[in-house]
Amino acid sequence: MVQSRVGVLNKACAILAVLEEGPTCLGTVVSETGLKRSTVHRLVLAMEELGLVEVDPHGQFIVGPRLIRLAMAAQRAIADLELRQELSALRATTGVRSVRLEQRCGDQRICIAEDQRLKSVASGRNPARAVAMREDPVSRVFLAWRGLSQGHEVRSDAAACSAIRCRGWVQGVADGGLVLAVAVRGRDGELAAVLSLSSPFQRTGGEASYGHEVITAAMEAAARISNRIRAKEATSLVKGLEDRAQRVGPRSVE
Repeated sequence: MVQSRVGVLNKACAILAVLEEGPTCLGTVVSETGLKRSTVHRLVLAMEELGLVEVDPHGQFIVGPRLIRLAMAAQRAIADLELRQELSALRATTGVRSVRLEQRCGDQRICIAEDQRLKSVASGRNPARAVAMREDPVSRVFLAWRGLSQGHEVRSDAAACSAIRCRGWVQGVADGGLVLAVAVRGRDGELAAVLSLSSPFQRTGGEASYGHEVITAAMEAAARISNRIRAKEATSLVKGLEDRAQRVGPRSVE
């Protein structure tokens, strides 16, 4: 195990390394770490007060709820990094001005991640900003699924919404440029987010549509993001761990 220059941290990490293997009694922790029994007992008591260690119903030591929260935070950080890399790779591949991932919040859209060309970043806009639903391609994708979920789709728009849900994307003009909006599906085909690509008209040769290669690249990226979302939803046992992680407090060690 890697050692730091701080002795007490090395000892605490040695104890946690033993607990990684599963529920463990005090004697096993002592024998596995080579630490004095009094040292292990003192550190375990302190770590339990901090939520790093917990005692199970059988009186054995297990990793505590704070570690569960830290693990989930690390998982989210890794997922965020992978998402940013996905958006950056898509923008580089397609040559568009910006790539965004947006989610719906009531009647608004919130951009949760974005990758832009450097000269566009100078605008200083906050990625996590809310935008009202309009008639642009991104809003049309959101509205196509909202009408379905709420069961009040306008008859005249039913065919258009159905076509968007079937195709999975729509493109059009918005904010002086060309926008491609692609559905990112979650569990059971529901809409989890919308991936959008935008470019000024000069980047698309004056044409009012993206080509097959750009659309295919966007669809493939949306599918990868969708798989990550579904994998996250599939780990339902984490919900139980989250509930347990809310209950952090000192307990006595027998």
